[in-house]
Amino acid sequence: MIKRIALLLMIFILSLSAPALAAEPGSGIIDGQLVNGTEGGSSLADQEVTLKTYLDNTEVDSTTAQTDAEGKFVFDGLSTEPGYSYQVTLTFQEADYYSEWLNFDEGETTKSTEVIVYDSTTSDEAIKVATAHTVIYVEQGSLWVEEYFLFVNEADRTYIGSKEITAEGTKETLRFSLPKGATELQPGIGLMECCIYNSEEGFVDSMSILPGGKEVAYSYKVDYSSGAYTFSRRVNYPTANFDLLVQGEGIKVASDQLTIEEPLSIEGILFNHLSGKELAPGSTLVVHLSGLPQTNNQGAVKWVVLTLIVLGAGFGFVYLMRKGRVQPVSPDQIRQRLLVEIAQLDDDFEAGKIPEAVYRRLRAETKAQLLKLMQRSKEERGSR
Repeated sequence: MIKRIALLLMIFILSLSAPALAAEPGSGIIDGQLVNGTEGGSSLADQEVTLKTYLDNTEVDSTTAQTDAEGKFVFDGLSTEPGYSYQVTLTFQEADYYSEWLNFDEGETTKSTEVIVYDSTTSDEAIKVATAHTVIYVEQGSLWVEEYFLFVNEADRTYIGSKEITAEGTKETLRFSLPKGATELQPGIGLMECCIYNSEEGFVDSMSILPGGKEVAYSYKVDYSSGAYTFSRRVNYPTANFDLLVQGEGIKVASDQLTIEEPLSIEGILFNHLSGKELAPGSTLVVHLSGLPQTNNQGAVKWVVLTLIVLGAGFGFVYLMRKGRVQPVSPDQIRQRLLVEIAQLDDDFEAGKIPEAVYRRLRAETKAQLLKLMQRSKEERGSR
């Protein structure tokens, strides 16, 4: 993977100096079709689709087309020269969809793609949590908490939310509760800077939830002033499996809702382990911690446990920055994390760990984030 990341990094660094030139007309053709994955779904005729053109990973052009009665579309006059890549995007019933990334190989003039879309719903009845993990690291006077959720949309419709949270009509899709006094929120995988908003109980996301799975991770800090602390937060969705890991020898952990398991030693760090099943939405998870140290016993690198959890599922972390309670993260750090995630996706797909459709979608979304970051960096340098 290290060689793959190095190659990706070299490609993207070289693209930073590439001039933003309009694509030269050529002989390339991209044809495709929209497919509705919802049983008995709506017609896909007369949908506007956009083809974005990139030269060395910098967007240089975009054009639109309308689908025919069968949801088919065609873009022609495209450059087939090395360095050019393309992606089809559209908004269907308020949800955004992306094709795989398309490149013309040497001597190739035609590429075909299929974009699966779904009818939308404003009901979150099918949104559940298959598994969730909370990892608590104990520091002097504070707890560093990392949360991971694997959401599942069990329906064949994309959930777009119902509650409007901005004057422009942005809708809330996922809700996340934080303990009182939580600070320094750091969004991670599955959350984008543009799409999260603070709420009274914590924060909300506004990205549509497609059928299938969606991973979300984030972290935050809470302070304590004595040797005991009660950790509590609301359960917002039906949760099939939940694990709580609390770092530290001599710390006692108790909860009426969770079962005490055998302690775990991970990367040389000892963790108390509690677990629960079938947590009901609307309930409040309460965990009592005692024996907390008054001096720092952290010592170990943060993120180690949750990173193993997420990488075990085939994905790396992406740290993003948002105004408010989030600590700033440099663009270079974000870029490196995105490159790691793309490389991990490539490795897992080649190893047969994830289906091709999931791989194509996740890689396209991750690369889109990386390109937006690079374009923003270039614009900031140009304005100086």
